[in-house]
Amino acid sequence: MLGFGLLALAISLILTLLMLATGFTLLETHLQPHRGVTWPLLVFTCVSGGLFCVVLSGLQFVQLALAHRSAASSHSGELWWSERLIAWVYAGEPTPRPLDRAGVATLLKLRDAMHGEDSDRLRDLYRQEGWLARDLRHLNRPISSTLLRAEAIERLALLRDPDALDTLIRQLGHRHPEVRSLALLAIARSIGRLPAGHPEQHSASLAVHAALTGGTFSVGQAQEALTLMDGHGLTLSRALLLQSSPTLQLVVLEVLARRRSAELHTDVMPLLHAAHPELRAGALKVLSRSGQLPPAAHAPVLALTQDPVSFVRLQATSAAALLQPLPEPDLWTLIGDPHWWVRRAAAHGLGRSDAGRAVLTRAGAAHPDRYARDIANDTLADLRARALP
Repeated sequence: MLGFGLLALAISLILTLLMLATGFTLLETHLQPHRGVTWPLLVFTCVSGGLFCVVLSGLQFVQLALAHRSAASSHSGELWWSERLIAWVYAGEPTPRPLDRAGVATLLKLRDAMHGEDSDRLRDLYRQEGWLARDLRHLNRPISSTLLRAEAIERLALLRDPDALDTLIRQLGHRHPEVRSLALLAIARSIGRLPAGHPEQHSASLAVHAALTGGTFSVGQAQEALTLMDGHGLTLSRALLLQSSPTLQLVVLEVLARRRSAELHTDVMPLLHAAHPELRAGALKVLSRSGQLPPAAHAPVLALTQDPVSFVRLQATSAAALLQPLPEPDLWTLIGDPHWWVRRAAAHGLGRSDAGRAVLTRAGAAHPDRYARDIANDTLADLRARALP
């Protein structure tokens, strides 16, 4: 902070000197007949500019000092509350009361990081101190500002209290998109941490389904919501795969691929035959990322290695490399594909096993395609380099 302020002061002094030099040059040239007024005008201009810069630097010093003081106070307050809350949870010390804003922020961070009964005790303390009622009151009051609503939703997202779900669901219809987005993510986070079979889980999932299919949320928001729901969102993901638009189907496929999940393979398989190439590629990505190919997927995967769309062939090649036994003739053909990424995927797939590396060795010497020979030899060189100690 001090270094930044000194830098600002130094810049102010340099600007003053530059103004002096510039003003002297200009006035010396254009005010020759009025030489008597040159220096007073020059001094007045430079002093005014210098004072302005010095005042600006001083204001920066004050702003930085206040920010530093506020951050230090907040940090020390959170440390104090962390000690008290942890001692209350684990050592049975007296309940820390009353909860101020620093205590609430600390409690919610601990609640989000902890699990089980200890985490639930923090949630109950939040209720007992009246903060849950206060948040719900802000959300249910029509005249509450957007800022108050946003702050309340952010706290409820960390609290993950089932009793707040109904109120959060109502916020999905709010007129401000920021409130709707925060409410969606708060609901998704709450669902993701509910115990399996909790009665609120089904109704909240239905609300998220209606919100996503309603078209008021972006692709990124839908992906984040499904990701936050984690394993509790499988039922919703299945429903979206079967009944939603191609856009939402792609969202679900991307989330499943990131999770490397094999739990919805039965529902993903029909999309291997989808008319949209993005859906075919997304379904293949889910299969290959999971590392598990159902027996019924073997034939469609090999067929899709001949798809006219290059990014579909790329995902099909990655999936085909998982098949047992290894489809050597198909991968031999694919390392000669016109697209480099497909060739690379085929070569890397062959490089995973001894039998595949033998195919790469033959391809590097005798494949009819020059680019196939290059990618085979490059892949073998990379494998040898990785094997070195």
